[in-house]
Amino acid sequence: MRSTTFFVAAWLCASSVQAASNVTAGGVVLLQPDQVIGARVTVDKLAPYLKQVDTAATRALKATKGVPASGGFLVVAMRPGEQSKIWLDFNPPLPQALATTLVDGARAVPVPAVKGTVVVAMKYGVGGGSAPSHAAPSPAEWKEVAKAAGVPLEIGDLVERSWK
Repeated sequence: MRSTTFFVAAWLCASSVQAASNVTAGGVVLLQPDQVIGARVTVDKLAPYLKQVDTAATRALKATKGVPASGGFLVVAMRPGEQSKIWLDFNPPLPQALATTLVDGARAVPVPAVKGTVVVAMKYGVGGGSAPSHAAPSPAEWKEVAKAAGVPLEIGDLVERSWK
């Protein structure tokens, strides 16, 4: 699955950069090991889903004018029952109206069937900002849950505890 996943990441990145001059993309970050993701969803289901999420995100981001330069992550979690949850981790934070449009657009994409929680993130820059160089997101909600737990949490557990 690794080589296919990297192909998907490169494809998503290239399509976003070409689609919108005020939006840059830094690719897809797998927040779980390939073996975990591969056991829970096939690439032929995951790739089209991520492409549709990327299209919705790019559409929302490029529709904005005058947004301060920002970069960050759109985190996508999927779980059985065709459920999804989206978190944003942008610095500086996106304006609330844009954040709402971005999350709503990503959540509107039909979720593929998965056999357990799957978590990935997509990197973006908007308004002249760069996609983040750090490896993983840390949305505010996750920080609160991790602090309350008092111990390091595996990403799947962190996501399940953060799911509202």
